[in-house]
Amino acid sequence: MNDIQILKLKSQGYCCSQIMVLMVLDLLDKANEDLVDFAGGLCMGSGMETGPCGILTAGMSILSLYAKKDKDRLGPMQESFLTFFQAAAPKGIDCKAIVEETFPAPNPVVCGHLLSRAHSQIVTLLLENGFDPADNSLGNSPGNSPGNSNA
Repeated sequence: MNDIQILKLKSQGYCCSQIMVLMVLDLLDKANEDLVDFAGGLCMGSGMETGPCGILTAGMSILSLYAKKDKDRLGPMQESFLTFFQAAAPKGIDCKAIVEETFPAPNPVVCGHLLSRAHSQIVTLLLENGFDPADNSLGNSPGNSPGNSNA
């Protein structure tokens, strides 16, 4: 998904966390409006002034979607994503710190750039950890099937 497609989704009323989910669904060639609506609850710090950015929380959720119950890979991927995000948003991980003067509205330039970079980082982390971002099974891999929880 390119920046033009991201802007189109934003103009259709989707927020950052919903766009992150839509980007993954696009990779999977799937649609799930319920999941997209659900992700709306993560927008703008989950509605809290100092809540974590929806890009961060959606990214963590996406990693979990692929890893399912494989905690051995999920934890390190989430730690790496958090480290990336903290470096990408050095003023803080909450929406107010990220968008500053435009809060409580998102800043299209700042948020769009962060969203694009975060999506790329998610794909990189998935690939580095043996997941195919376009695998329609959403993270089922040998040893990670529903009957083998690795929990």
